[in-house]
Amino acid sequence: MKYISVKEASKKWGITERRVRILCSENRIDGVTKSSWAWNIPSNAPKPSDGRIIRHIKNVDLRVNSINFKNLIEKHEKFNKIVSGQKKYLNYFDDSINRFLIMAFSQENLDESDIIRVLNKEYVPSLSYSSQLMILNAKSIIVNCFKQTGYGPIVPTQSKTDPFLSNNRLREINDCLYKGIDDYYVSKYRDKPSNNATPLEDKEVDVAMKIETLIFQYESEWESLNSLVKATFMFSQLLKIQPFLKHNFLFASIIFSIILLEGHYPLAIIPIDLIQELKANLTLTLKRGNYSNLVNMFEVSLISELDSLIALIEK
Repeated sequence: MKYISVKEASKKWGITERRVRILCSENRIDGVTKSSWAWNIPSNAPKPSDGRIIRHIKNVDLRVNSINFKNLIEKHEKFNKIVSGQKKYLNYFDDSINRFLIMAFSQENLDESDIIRVLNKEYVPSLSYSSQLMILNAKSIIVNCFKQTGYGPIVPTQSKTDPFLSNNRLREINDCLYKGIDDYYVSKYRDKPSNNATPLEDKEVDVAMKIETLIFQYESEWESLNSLVKATFMFSQLLKIQPFLKHNFLFASIIFSIILLEGHYPLAIIPIDLIQELKANLTLTLKRGNYSNLVNMFEVSLISELDSLIALIEK
């Protein structure tokens, strides 16, 4: 990859060198690295939106009222104390990914039994080659995140200082869904209404700015929030924005799982028979701006997963 200096980036983007250095230090430039005292900026890195401007256009309707997470936090703390080195957790986690992906693919018009067969490494003649690859790619993305964050017997492969989500990383994750299907596919945010337009969709098509705003909130205003709240905010806002022309529910679900794993939580899994209830809660959430019901729904699922894991480890 070719890199440019702070001075070159300053000329390219029309901002001061001081501002470029500040953006580098705040991890606001995708792929930037530092060697000794100099910043190395990827030549193809997009100009980051100015956070001072974004602050005034951010989403102001994200609220959860007063939810008591005491039970969730206590179970989470207990789980994290006993999970270290527990290799039997890996089998459970693999099963939980499979159950999670049944939820994530619920909007893809695929039969649940076919998804399970593919996840069990079985070739399904009735299912298209591209669909089977996308199921396996989605699982690989979550497994890789599991390795990066470090959990139980897994040693983390990613530095704690690395930005976990960024504009580039969102597109890279979406690219990974097409691995083996279209290796030359490059994710681009939609510039027209999506193929699967829904009442939830934000009709405006300045998607890049909306995603930049979302990342800014995630890195700053949401930093101190419980991982479940952050994951729920991101999941619902991605579904509102509909960043790509297709597979947005799948993409938002994967990002939801990544944020939970980053917080060392297991996956929150909504059973297939409750998907319609999830969609109804999501619609009301985005209409009214109150996330309480949606967060509560995911919290019940997360507590159930933690209870099962604690029982498994304490056997």
